[in-house]
Amino acid sequence: MTNLSIVPVSLALGAEVRGIDLSREITEESWSIIEDAFHRHSVLIFPGQNLTVEQQATFARRFGDLMVHDHLLPMTVPDHPECMVLHNNAEKPPGLNSWHTDNSGWPEPPLGTVLYAITTPEIGGDTLFSNMYLAYESLSGSVREMLLSLSAVHDVRKAFGRSFANLQDSLRKKGIDPDVHFASHEPVQHPLVRTHPITGRRALYVSPPYVTHIDGLSEIESQAILDLLYQNARQDEIIYRHKWRNRDLVIWDNRSVQHLAVADYFPQERLMHRMNIRGDRPYLEQEQRDRSI
Repeated sequence: MTNLSIVPVSLALGAEVRGIDLSREITEESWSIIEDAFHRHSVLIFPGQNLTVEQQATFARRFGDLMVHDHLLPMTVPDHPECMVLHNNAEKPPGLNSWHTDNSGWPEPPLGTVLYAITTPEIGGDTLFSNMYLAYESLSGSVREMLLSLSAVHDVRKAFGRSFANLQDSLRKKGIDPDVHFASHEPVQHPLVRTHPITGRRALYVSPPYVTHIDGLSEIESQAILDLLYQNARQDEIIYRHKWRNRDLVIWDNRSVQHLAVADYFPQERLMHRMNIRGDRPYLEQEQRDRSI
């Protein structure tokens, strides 16, 4: 019998997983509990882990293949192109300080993100997570119905453009010119509401750094709807705020969660190892099926 326990950290989303050492082999019994908790809570926190890059990757691969992003290769661990180093200090201020879903500007955005905390600041540096199931479900019925026929255009070039100067600077310091690197990347369309392939629930799918507009609407109409959706996704009641501790490992579901890494800790040091799990193209089933996960 496993000593594993799942302890919710908020009513909206998130749970802490206790009684497991991820540096060791995970039994099928424990994996079944973890997988179920991931789909129920969308964010899982594994405190007090002592992991090598290989061990973090072994755990992450239980959820799927890991992604390698060519524009991030200069920021990865040597011999581990799947592991990005997020390192900020007095010489390198934090970059993106905006709510988002990882890499939504690609045709097949990542299923999830696995982040391991090596060094955390004494004050600040929290990550906020917002439940996109509830962001959708809390809208009025007429608005929910309207969204089902709409898609948003996501553009990588916006996320790495002049509006996000810190991201641009980080790439340029590593020898990558984002204007040149992303010149051939075409925008992609994703539904404003996506169906989670496991739970069957519908979730709002908008990522402000990437979304340029809603397809088929005027600029005024598009921005008005996007502003409404962004505001609805920021309700305190659907947000969990995670205060990092050294050796926390956190995994979240990009299909049902947005996150914000608060850039309030400069000039303190923050060092993380990040891995993305390969996902599928977002889709919407017109008939909603609650699969009781």
